[in-house]
Amino acid sequence: MKNFLLLFSIMLFSSCNSQGKITMRQMNENLLKDKNSITYRDPKTIKMLTDTYKVFRLLGVKSCDIDPDKKYSQIYIEDGFHDEQGFYNGIFIINNKNICEVTTSPYKLHQDSVSYTKVKEKDISYGEMVFYTKKFSIEDFKNKYPDEYFRYELVRQNKVNAFEKCLAIDQYTPKSIVYARSHYFTGEKVQTYNLPIKYSDIKNGIEELPYFKENKKKEFTECINELNILKIHNSSIKSSSSQ
Repeated sequence: MKNFLLLFSIMLFSSCNSQGKITMRQMNENLLKDKNSITYRDPKTIKMLTDTYKVFRLLGVKSCDIDPDKKYSQIYIEDGFHDEQGFYNGIFIINNKNICEVTTSPYKLHQDSVSYTKVKEKDISYGEMVFYTKKFSIEDFKNKYPDEYFRYELVRQNKVNAFEKCLAIDQYTPKSIVYARSHYFTGEKVQTYNLPIKYSDIKNGIEELPYFKENKKKEFTECINELNILKIHNSSIKSSSSQ
């Protein structure tokens, strides 16, 4: 009886300890169940994208020494396919410290092919699949991937609503094209976000938007800077005396 109670206590502790955690495999399955995650309606295309997401997400993080079957309390995924050229980009962050990039982008490989690890995966349906992965630190992420870092911090710091208020300041606020969605799990459920922002587009000031008036530009800049993630420089904002 004592052994049974001890075993029950251990099982109960293990169960409670695993609550609020999820594996990469479970998160991927949850994301692929979302009908809005894939905009195509052709069954063959849907199957191909579903299979490809599974390979890039699960085998991609595995090549970065992240166990796709281990439970984690915090998982962030930003990934997607380029609508026109078809290549894949993905950023995976575990517990705000382990970062893995998975890509098939020819542009990234042209700029820096040395630091990526080439991964080959044989598939019965699609033959050999090739992708590239890279591990790096949070500091490198902030310094070398400012666009992705900005979006990550919006989600992690729960500032998406505040950011959306910045966008709503004017109909001409700058909105970037981002071929990726952000998915975040932190103990309860997976949240998905579309964040039309590239910090690199606005970091040196807002130019080439003739209908975006100076007073609205100033208000937008201050709003983004108040998020306290990465700052916009004010070089493009005219002083009141020059207006």
